[in-house]
Amino acid sequence: MKEDRKAMFIDNLKASGGIICVACESTGINRSTYYRWRESDKEFADAVDEVMDAQIDFVESKLMERINANDTTATIFYLKTKGKKRGWTEKQQPIVAINTDAQPDTSLPALPAPEAAKTSKVKITKRIKNKKDYIVKLLKEQGKYTAELSMQVTITAQLLVRTEILAEEVLADEHEAVNVEISREGNERKTISPKEKLYLDFVQQSQKALRALGMNTDAKERKSDNDTFNDFLKEFSEE
Repeated sequence: MKEDRKAMFIDNLKASGGIICVACESTGINRSTYYRWRESDKEFADAVDEVMDAQIDFVESKLMERINANDTTATIFYLKTKGKKRGWTEKQQPIVAINTDAQPDTSLPALPAPEAAKTSKVKITKRIKNKKDYIVKLLKEQGKYTAELSMQVTITAQLLVRTEILAEEVLADEHEAVNVEISREGNERKTISPKEKLYLDFVQQSQKALRALGMNTDAKERKSDNDTFNDFLKEFSEE
């Protein structure tokens, strides 16, 4: 009985063009049964492979028909798959310039892009930690630090570091504070750089975070020693 169903599966596999799920459904079995048969019955596995090879031969014959009909796309596809050893590939090969007069380069190699990004992230994380430690130190000196302020201090440190990074970008020589655009009519239109606006927004958020910690007393005194983190988040979200 099982052998009859295996033979039925092979017939259905041929009829489905080598699609396993369709053959399983037509035979009334699930894929796990098919894989179990294939693993335990070498004759069945060979019959399946024969059907798959025949299907590939059929598809290749159809491709050759398109090539013989001067189909450029089919020709290029064939060369990319069958002609790789002859250089028919879109993969860019590295070009190495040889200069016999050049002195050997003893400098350290540049970091690959992913490593460079990872290094930059590590530096930012370190800056945030240093900023957080500094804020905690100041609060302790003023007798204002409690364990409940840990998350608030972390967010404040992140805001300050992000503000510093934006400031470095805004103050760079190549930065343009004002963008100038020319309309079709030839009119000049000036707009503030989005980076400038973002920097000012972070400055304001940083000031609010410092006030919530009682560190920016020139702008606003801290209400009491019982200020909660929820008060800070409320003020932060309103902004």
